[in-house]
Amino acid sequence: METEKHTRDSSRNSSSMEERRAALSLACFMAEYGWPLRVPTQKMTMKELWGCPDALLAGLLKLPRKALPRLMEFRKRFSATAMLDQFERDGTGLVTLGEPDYPSCLAQIHDPPPALFMKGATPLPEIMGQPRVAIVGARAASRYGIDAASGIARGLARFSVSVVSGMALGIDAAAHTGSLERRGRNPGSDPSSDPGHSAIRNYGHSLAVLGCGPDVVYPPSNRALYASLLHHGLVISEYPPGTQPMPWRFPARNRIMAGLSDAVIVVEARAKSGSLITADFALDEGREVFAVPGSIFSKLSSGPHALIRNGAAAVTSAEDVLESLGLELEQQSLSLLDTDPAAAPPGLSDEEHRLFLALEALPAHPDILASRARLSTATSAAALISLELKSLASLEPGRGYRLP
Repeated sequence: METEKHTRDSSRNSSSMEERRAALSLACFMAEYGWPLRVPTQKMTMKELWGCPDALLAGLLKLPRKALPRLMEFRKRFSATAMLDQFERDGTGLVTLGEPDYPSCLAQIHDPPPALFMKGATPLPEIMGQPRVAIVGARAASRYGIDAASGIARGLARFSVSVVSGMALGIDAAAHTGSLERRGRNPGSDPSSDPGHSAIRNYGHSLAVLGCGPDVVYPPSNRALYASLLHHGLVISEYPPGTQPMPWRFPARNRIMAGLSDAVIVVEARAKSGSLITADFALDEGREVFAVPGSIFSKLSSGPHALIRNGAAAVTSAEDVLESLGLELEQQSLSLLDTDPAAAPPGLSDEEHRLFLALEALPAHPDILASRARLSTATSAAALISLELKSLASLEPGRGYRLP
């Protein structure tokens, strides 16, 4: 009996490894081919698909006839085993369609990637164990959009919600920065020595979905952000290491951001922008879509306002999103206020104490601060004025209150 069980286990392990190698081979060919390809995953396994004869596989992938020699040449020279060995050496993570750690929500989208390649300190299952919200928007974002994206992301992270974005300039970078703010407060230090370590551990993570290989920093100006994501979050891609960015890869990766998330927030976007493609993917997959309203005089508001007209919920804070997702807002708010009692100076009233802990480096509207502190608008307004008189809050006209 033991011999039979060992044989069955060995057979299953061998079959799983063959599936893994087949999915890796498909993903690498698709990346090298340099044009979007769809994998008919509903009809056969990765092993069955990759095991097809060259001409049949080319037909299933809908390759043009002239591309058949290229497929044949790739299959002759590519070694999935050698690439897996390389991943072991350089620390690249891999999860393939059908494996237990492959996100089930992503496997169910119309066009799931056959493989995900990963770099970073946070395991993907840990991120998938939290609620996840994608924040997307314009690269050439305004100061208002940057503040909104980072503030909402920071608020979501405080309530153990992971933030998903694409590490692009503008709104994406602001969303990652906001969600990483507390985790990256003391980079390189031992987190267990931080008295707020348990609170930091329960913060939401930051997940970047790239349109290039997970080892490629794009845009190069986000190198510091990329390093912070590796240290405190996770970077993933459907493209293997070394894959360079190409224009068509970015709209394609938007389906992954939407597929991994419970909801999508569009902060600033022009009409027909890539951010609206992400929103469309989210709606197609039954995810909730939110939009941050902006100035009626800004072209960057045209995308969010169009979404709102078509039924998307307007949001101005993380609390709006949490309530729409049905998370226990009040209980979490109160527990957050108690995570670091030493942060507030002594001698404050309860209302002042709550508002002081709600203040952050970036200004926030008094209504948002009142919501964070679970206070009425009138009570909050009086307490904010008191904090300002005590030099514990600073007012920026038109933007709100922040830490001094």
